[in-house]
Amino acid sequence: MDLTLPRLNALRDSADEEKAAGAQRRYLTGLSGVGVSVNGDADGLGVGVSVNGDADGLGVGVSVNGGADGLGVGVSVNGDADGLSMGVSVHGDADRLGVGVSGSDNVVMSSQEKVIFGYWLVQAVLNVSLSRGANKNKLLRGTGIFEDALKPNTLLSINQYSSLLVNVQNQAKGGDVSFLLGGALASQWLFSPLSVLKSCEDVEQLLLHLVQHQIFRWCSLPLCQFQRFETADHIILVPQFTGVSSKQLQFIIEVAFASVVALMKSIANKRLRLSFTFTGSRPKNIADYETHLGLKLSFNRPFNSICIEKEVLREPLEKAVQPNYSAGLQVSSKDCFNEGATQIKERASVDLHNRLSLPDFVRRYVYVSSSTQASNIGLPELADAFDISVATLKRKLKEYGTSYRSLCEEVQRNHALLLLSVQKVSNEAAANAMGINDLPNFRRTVKRLTGKTPSELRI
Repeated sequence: MDLTLPRLNALRDSADEEKAAGAQRRYLTGLSGVGVSVNGDADGLGVGVSVNGDADGLGVGVSVNGGADGLGVGVSVNGDADGLSMGVSVHGDADRLGVGVSGSDNVVMSSQEKVIFGYWLVQAVLNVSLSRGANKNKLLRGTGIFEDALKPNTLLSINQYSSLLVNVQNQAKGGDVSFLLGGALASQWLFSPLSVLKSCEDVEQLLLHLVQHQIFRWCSLPLCQFQRFETADHIILVPQFTGVSSKQLQFIIEVAFASVVALMKSIANKRLRLSFTFTGSRPKNIADYETHLGLKLSFNRPFNSICIEKEVLREPLEKAVQPNYSAGLQVSSKDCFNEGATQIKERASVDLHNRLSLPDFVRRYVYVSSSTQASNIGLPELADAFDISVATLKRKLKEYGTSYRSLCEEVQRNHALLLLSVQKVSNEAAANAMGINDLPNFRRTVKRLTGKTPSELRI
């Protein structure tokens, strides 16, 4: 399993390196577009890949540093940006253990902080919702999002985007709205920073960037972060959500899964073999699931997940024929064609950071602390790493609608389910992996977290 964290003191040690990397950015600015180059290192098993690509029409010339997570690949694109293209600067280093974070500087500490690259996400929401009978004013009510103010460099907060999806769920009609929204996100990808992913060489590169790299997370699935587990033959992606209420959960799961399927299909130019598990029972609108996700669906399972065969990861990606941008354009013409050179240059100043949300950072922290059996690692030490009090950390987590205890239990539960239900390891091996020293305590913990005994989970 490849989700690991550096020791806490490494958080602060890397802060100066992050600043230095940011200082190395250089911009080549033109009247119609901007090409951006960012230097970065790929450590561990990371691979730096340099690809030449053209961004025409409303394309995006993006340079991403080689900060590759785990087995990740850093993709660098040289953008010969023409027309009204936009250059996006991305920075953030990934360390040897797979997480590019340095204290609170690289963690989204507040759900009100504007970090989501929201222009294309909002466009997708409006396209789907209005076609399903929603009222535009009611969709945006209470979100703090104003259509007239939306620009390609508009940033949204987690609270804003979550509120928008609540309104969609309440107003748009039809059981397939969540799946349609996932498809709409895919239809926008060529006009957003995600367009850099067309340079990926194989499915492994694409999968890593799309569902694990924080830079692209804020462009596509801002409320969802996937934890990656491995078996002998499969990669299993378990979704973990930020700023999502229990009433939203199933809707957001469907949006996230449909988005991954549609985006991977659009970028890879083919439908990849994926299978899905759901904790809920078989839905009445099963036809919508099969249409948008495929036929490999399992319900009443211990956890929600996307599963992909390892042999699929090695498949090369076909290079799709670039479409006519004007024909498929989904964005507002008044924003893209009638703006002046100053506005174009303003769009080029957007920085996307390799930042984790606070709940996701805590999840990774807890996972590694337990699996490595680290001593004296807990809430006080985590608060100290952020240079804040325990009370402040609790308050910030509450702002996200969660708590340290809830996140700990979620991580432990998912870990236990993967070890026992999927890998079917022995109690001794599972207890050791979870950092539990004695078997009676392990059995009690598994029963409390999952409602089943280890033996029952292995059936």
